[in-house]
Amino acid sequence: MRSHHNSKLNFSHAPYKNKSPLNNVDREIRMGEIRLKYVQLMRDAHSFLGDEDANILIKESKDIWDKLSNSQGLEV
Repeated sequence: MRSHHNSKLNFSHAPYKNKSPLNNVDREIRMGEIRLKYVQLMRDAHSFLGDEDANILIKESKDIWDKLSNSQGLEV
C-alpha cells in the first residue's frame, strides 16, 4: 500500500527561486570571459596591424573611452 501524503513536492524554498542577478562565481566566470576576449582582441590587433599601429590604435581607443567615461571629457 502506498501513501500519497507526501506525493506533492513543495518548491517554495527552491534555491533558484530567489536567485540574485549574479553571484560571485558567476561574476568571476563572466569577468574571465571578458578578459579572454580582450586578450584575443589585442592579439588580433597586433597580428593585423603590426606593433606600432596597434599601439597607436589602443592608445586612441583608451583616450576615447576615457572621454566617454568622464563627463568633463565630453566638453569640447
